Amino acid sequence: MSAKDLLIQLFGLPKGEIIFQDYSCALKGLISKYGRIFIAENHICFYANLAGSKTNLVIKLDDIAKLDSKNKNDIDISLKDGKAFCFNGFHDKEQVYNLMNALISGQPLSNQQTFQSTTDSAREDESQIENAEVEIQFLQSGASMDQEMCKFTFSFSQDKFFEFFLADDALVYSIADHRQSEKDTDIQLTKWTPVEDNPQMFQREMKNVIKLTGVPFKDKSRMHKLFTYKKEADKLIYTCTTHTLDVPYGNCFQAEEKWEVSQLEDNKCLLKIFASVVFTKSTMMKGTIMSKTMSGLKDDYEKWINNVKIKLEAMAKSQKSQTSNINHEYEDSKKLDDNILSKIMQTSQTQQSKQTTSQTQFYQGRKSELLYLLSIFLLIIIMLIQIGILNKQSQKLENLEQLVLQLQKR
Repeated sequence: MSAKDLLIQLFGLPKGEIIFQDYSCALKGLISKYGRIFIAENHICFYANLAGSKTNLVIKLDDIAKLDSKNKNDIDISLKDGKAFCFNGFHDKEQVYNLMNALISGQPLSNQQTFQSTTDSAREDESQIENAEVEIQFLQSGASMDQEMCKFTFSFSQDKFFEFFLADDALVYSIADHRQSEKDTDIQLTKWTPVEDNPQMFQREMKNVIKLTGVPFKDKSRMHKLFTYKKEADKLIYTCTTHTLDVPYGNCFQAEEKWEVSQLEDNKCLLKIFASVVFTKSTMMKGTIMSKTMSGLKDDYEKWINNVKIKLEAMAKSQKSQTSNINHEYEDSKKLDDNILSKIMQTSQTQQSKQTTSQTQFYQGRKSELLYLLSIFLLIIIMLIQIGILNKQSQKLENLEQLVLQLQKR
């Protein structure tokens, strides 16, 4: 089956449809999807297949209400039913826009010098079909992670690995931390969001600018990375698709990475990293591109694991220091508590001694008071007795006086 037949089958186009040209670009959205746009006689088609997330978009020219290009990067397509699509990341946006505009407005393509058609020379036709066939093979089979780059064992669980390195707020060393350590600029990293057609899978994207070495007339390049992850029964699968936008032949290939994190016994996990270079268009520089890309990935993994070790060691020292401080604080607190307890016991004994002395003095005072009161009471009783005796003696004297008076009268 020819490349043209594959394209017609893929997009469900009429058999006689002419496909004029295809371009590498991105469908703009919350997560931009990099793929290829195919401009045909009566349709504009887009296909992307990144990390298992497929996009197959077919737009009829008759359904387009407006074609616009407001800035140097974007091509906006508005449909009659209100839907809108934005494409960017073109190598030559003006050429794509002019071709689209010519087809929508019905202009003859023969007047457009920049366009290539399948009705041109046989050599140009073969070259175009060859490029399209390479693209369709990639779209159907997806990336093949056929080379194991490295593997590492960590002394913590698979879940901890995700929390430490991959989560939105990674606790130890995030992907943004790593890019900053490499002096990248304009880093934009989105949060994890569920994939529309696969709720068990999550995705996010990162845009940044990297420094280039050994590339003529280029000292930096824009990067776009699409990340996905999903948790299986015994494994965490993490993937990354990377486009280097401003390097020579950057629209011909993409780097594909896959991390497999497996749970081991004794609360450990094993990380295996696989990588490959996937070509979306044929090029004579395939060998050079693959060699440099794989070498760059290997160097990046070595830097990543070295930085991870430094971060983990620093975290372990910090935890050890905190534990030591806690132990010192416990010992100091225990000593302080012992001193306080000793002082409390001494104070208690002193207070008890004082209280005993006070009680003795109190009882002695009370005894003296009672003896004093008893003495007074006895004195009062004696006085009362004496008064009684005196009263009786006085009465006797009165009686005696009366007898004497009576005797005298006689």
